[in-house]
Amino acid sequence: MFKKTLRKIILFGKFKMNNIISHSFDISLKTKIGKNSSIMKNCEIDAFSIIGNYNYIGNNCFITKANIGNYCSIANNVSIGPGEHNLSKISTNSIFYNEEYEALTKLNCTIKNDVWIGVDSVILRGVTIGNGVIIGANSVVNKDIPDFAIAVGSPAKVIKYRFKKNKINKILKSKWWESDIDYARKLMKDL
Repeated sequence: MFKKTLRKIILFGKFKMNNIISHSFDISLKTKIGKNSSIMKNCEIDAFSIIGNYNYIGNNCFITKANIGNYCSIANNVSIGPGEHNLSKISTNSIFYNEEYEALTKLNCTIKNDVWIGVDSVILRGVTIGNGVIIGANSVVNKDIPDFAIAVGSPAKVIKYRFKKNKINKILKSKWWESDIDYARKLMKDL
């Protein structure tokens, strides 16, 4: 009991220093979390994940071995990189794996910058989601999604792009998401 309480105090201190609003204590002390990111209640984020700056992660999210860029909005009940069982083995039960966690989480997930992932979505292992992407609610993403696409469904399919190609190139060239919030606002006005 004492260790659990101490861990909560240490985590709260870590979150407070990074200006993170959090009610979850299932985040590893080794998880790298950028400044001004908000992580809501009951999230589980493993020690192998990296979360950038100015992100919002909703309630009940589960994130393993993921690199998340800056300015992302992740709605409630999103799973990024859930464990995937080896279908070629005689049994899919993980009790038969030598190193269970490693076997289930072999490939990392990459969520680039300014991505919006809708409620109840699942991003499968090894997927890269490009800059400015929108993933519709209840989607299952099983393959890479290109920059500024809108993808929906199970499995998720690109239904359109947010902007025309020349505007996408201009936004990508600006790399506004590498800036702090004030300069990012200025860059977006110029775009």
